[in-house]
Amino acid sequence: MSPEHFKPDQFKKDLQRVLSLIRTSQRYLEDGKVVELAALETKVADLCAQAQSMNAEQRNDVTPLLAALTDELAKFETDMAQEYANIQRQLRGISNTAQATNAYANAAKTR
Repeated sequence: MSPEHFKPDQFKKDLQRVLSLIRTSQRYLEDGKVVELAALETKVADLCAQAQSMNAEQRNDVTPLLAALTDELAKFETDMAQEYANIQRQLRGISNTAQATNAYANAAKTR
């Protein structure tokens, strides 16, 4: 999108929708639901492409919203990393339990 075709109101609406999508994804993550990231990734990439095509005045107009987008994405990334770490811990616990169960079963067979 060239700067002369830039529609600031539409860009702001699109950015607000993406912020809403991020917040919804964060709630899903907190609730232990699966979060589909492909749509979010596409929408963020589209916004970035639009932002790159803006002139300096247009970018200044949307800077607060772009900063909010950066903040929300950073928080979401942190939340996803924490959830991943929690899942890894749970999987290690399951693996350890399975190993212990197998060891007890094998010990019982050899008696």
